[in-house]
Amino acid sequence: MGADGGSIPDRRDLVKTKGKAEVTDKALLRELYYLCALSKRPLARPVVLDPLGKLYNKDAVLEFFLDRSKYGDGDQICGYLKGVKDLLTLNLTPNPTYSPPSSSNVGSSASHAPFVCPLSLKEMSGIVPFIALRPCGCVFSDASIRAVIPNLTKGVAARVVPKDELPDEGKPLDGITKDKKVVACPNCGTSFDPSKPESLAPINPTRAVQEVLLEHLLTTRAAAKSGKKRKATAAVAAAAEEKTTTTANGHANGTEPSSIRGRESDEPPAKIRREASDSPAPSAIPSKVARSSASPGPRAAPGLAPTSLARSVHQKLAEQEQKRLAAQAGMSDAVKSMFRSKDGGKESDHASFFGRTFTRYAA
Repeated sequence: MGADGGSIPDRRDLVKTKGKAEVTDKALLRELYYLCALSKRPLARPVVLDPLGKLYNKDAVLEFFLDRSKYGDGDQICGYLKGVKDLLTLNLTPNPTYSPPSSSNVGSSASHAPFVCPLSLKEMSGIVPFIALRPCGCVFSDASIRAVIPNLTKGVAARVVPKDELPDEGKPLDGITKDKKVVACPNCGTSFDPSKPESLAPINPTRAVQEVLLEHLLTTRAAAKSGKKRKATAAVAAAAEEKTTTTANGHANGTEPSSIRGRESDEPPAKIRREASDSPAPSAIPSKVARSSASPGPRAAPGLAPTSLARSVHQKLAEQEQKRLAAQAGMSDAVKSMFRSKDGGKESDHASFFGRTFTRYAA
């Protein structure tokens, strides 16, 4: 079968055409602008917007933060939310023609949207795209706000939206220039930079845009977390360096650090004077006496001269040596062989083995 020359390829077999955009059901699209994405109740002020562009009633989101099991599919809808800081409170313009559904007919959708654009008075029903300004939370239709602010950014999701689907720059109105770096919100007058992508937040964008916004949210959180760790490490290093510098300066100037001075100042003056009187000056103790300080000996009187102190220590050591020799005189030859001889002669390693383990006083 085939390969007989009778197969004629069509254009659709040779050229890859662009696929059709995903079409959302109009009824489902209306529910995104009419109902809370979490509680499925009609939207009522205050309304908040999450980083992905979903609309919620603020009280429903607060209940979800307190008890994440309150709504069955809460983690699937907004599990990426961590707190109120992730939400933007919207400044919505109510629709004067909107009438909320009665209590007996809650399931039916209203004929008019609850909110409108303050510039064009178009209803926020999903027919035209709406955006919110993050600095103030005011909500406008995309075409209306770009007509007033021509240099408004395309947003974070501009990299995934095809160029032919991006909103066109509006023609500037009289008295408005495109070269302004900071402009005022046409609804509340709050100043903001229209060139920053973070100044704009889309409302209920497509699924592809939501994926990009989620990736941007996670990247921002990771960068903020690493920045906090870096600041904490730098603060600890700066504190350690400051402490080292202070200690080095104190030693160089001949002064002690404030912590040591404070600890010494806490001791009573009587204790300090007593410790100073008990410890003699370093120059008053000879080097030979300092080396033999481990041996027991009488404590010199405070008024005793250095020469008399050395003489008394020498006499004490001589008496102890005489006592040792007198005790050794009555020992047997086997016990005497364990000690080293005093004649200075060389002994074999075997003969001096036991003598190595004894500590003897010098004669």
